[in-house]
Amino acid sequence: MNRKPRIGSTFSRKRDILSGRLVLLLGIAFGVFFTILLIFDNAIMPWYTKHGEALAIPAVVAQRFDVAKETLKRHDLIAVKIGEKNDSNLPFGYVVEQNPKAERLVKKGRRVYLTISVGEREIEAPKLIGLSETNALERIKSFGLQAGEVFYQFVPNELPDVVIEQSAMPKERVKASERINITVSLGSPTKNVVVPRILGNTFEVAKRIIEKAGLQVGEISYRFSDDWLPNTVIEQSIEEGENVKHGRRVDLLITASGGL
Repeated sequence: MNRKPRIGSTFSRKRDILSGRLVLLLGIAFGVFFTILLIFDNAIMPWYTKHGEALAIPAVVAQRFDVAKETLKRHDLIAVKIGEKNDSNLPFGYVVEQNPKAERLVKKGRRVYLTISVGEREIEAPKLIGLSETNALERIKSFGLQAGEVFYQFVPNELPDVVIEQSAMPKERVKASERINITVSLGSPTKNVVVPRILGNTFEVAKRIIEKAGLQVGEISYRFSDDWLPNTVIEQSIEEGENVKHGRRVDLLITASGGL
């Protein structure tokens, strides 16, 4: 007996054949697309660039504006100044930013926007004379400036711990990176002063303690030590609590910063 073919199985085979062809066609289409893309990137774009339709923008940051303008002009580009900006590294009149960035490919005649330095930011120095040492140092920082050296001086008929001098006068314009030094009164001079405890402090702190006591830093010696951190005072030539003439020198022994 002859069997009739099943309609369902025939339809399924045709669907499988169509699906396979569709996958094949999609694969070919994607292959052609990526081939064209590669040709465009590796052949057409380089040809386009080489024939003068596009060029790389030169770097003009850190050049004077007039020099940068001429540099861009030689590359058939147009310099446009769009603003100014404080900069601590570049002086007045130098380019601090460019847009588009260097090496960007653009067409001839493109505008390149430049921001020009107006130098480091300047700030009016605050009034420090009459303040205590602590308040003066805090005020310097609050103005965005940096505290420099603190000097101490005996002054007749002057209260101790009062700022009597400052390196930049009030309202004087100073650069933001400039350090402001102050001189602090130790009061009226006395015949003798008491030697403070200096041991265990860093040299910088010890120096301030000595000078604030009305003494002077004398000879500095160094010794390697495994028991103390580097730059630590481990001996002082005059014992703490001893009464000496003001201005007397105190020698220090400080730990060295490395091993033998």
